[in-house]
Amino acid sequence: MATGILLAVLSGVLWGVCFLPMRYTKQFAWENTWFIWAFTCCLLFPPTIAYFTIPDLLQVFREVGVRLNLIILGVGLVAGMSGICIGLGLRKVGMAITNSLSSGVALAVGAFVPLAVQHRSVLFTNVGLTLYLGLILAVAGVVICALAGSKRNGESAYASQSHQATNKRRSIILQGIVLAIVAGLLTPAQNFGMAFADTFMKVARAHGSSEAFMAFAFYIPYFGTSFVSNGIYCAWLWKKNNSLAQFREPCAVRFTALSVGMAALWIGGCILYGWAMPWMKTFGPVVAWPISMVTTNLTSAFVEYLYGDWEGKALQALTYGLVVLTIAIGIFGYSSFMIATAL
Repeated sequence: MATGILLAVLSGVLWGVCFLPMRYTKQFAWENTWFIWAFTCCLLFPPTIAYFTIPDLLQVFREVGVRLNLIILGVGLVAGMSGICIGLGLRKVGMAITNSLSSGVALAVGAFVPLAVQHRSVLFTNVGLTLYLGLILAVAGVVICALAGSKRNGESAYASQSHQATNKRRSIILQGIVLAIVAGLLTPAQNFGMAFADTFMKVARAHGSSEAFMAFAFYIPYFGTSFVSNGIYCAWLWKKNNSLAQFREPCAVRFTALSVGMAALWIGGCILYGWAMPWMKTFGPVVAWPISMVTTNLTSAFVEYLYGDWEGKALQALTYGLVVLTIAIGIFGYSSFMIATAL
């Protein structure tokens, strides 16, 4: 269990810093940076990793069946729209606010709503009371973090000067907060697809894949259509902003390398999270996920603090918000543990 917890923490660290290179790509149009990131982590890495780690990969998809593959392809489109909101939110308000707001909203909605719909009787038990407390704290944490973002005086370290010059600072902050919240609202919709991920992993394991990499059988269709959503949006921005020409500039190689680095860190977090699962037995998802979420939020906030993005009242409010969200995540994790042990 200790090894699994360490791996979950390390995955959260990588997810917490993976978008840091965006600070150094501000002169590269957002759509160019995001397209490279999406292409690398959605279309390049998953099939490559799966090819070398999952025997008989095509047979795995055949055994899963057409219907289930189509469901996952559809869910991937929703995941892609959530990713677009996160990417745009990052440019406007940075990693700490985007991660904390999106994860807080996703946690509250994703953990509470399915239980209320499918197991309403549980809401009147000790598990339900624990979830109510977690929900209240999650909402409070999201509100406090949003207020912290509104108190920042500095400009966004992730957006170009031209973007900030054409938009008022308050407007940029408000847009970023709204985008992060929308991303959090869209994320639970992915649970419908994630509920079927176990089928992909079981078939992959039956064909000889290790537990650490079997999830990549699911990632291929899931991330594949996630890229479609992101790619279409980036193409629309290329036409609108005439920014595709930047790829012919000398600095494009450096910016491309930074964008690929972002994708590598993000995929690295996915791999470490997958490695954590076998060490935690059946409690992997209910223990590892809250740990990774907490670590992601705290890491991104700490990194931005080192860069000087947070100070004064904004830093104080962000600290309060992260503490409240961390407690809420812990409570939801404990509730999941209670449910799992009762089954």
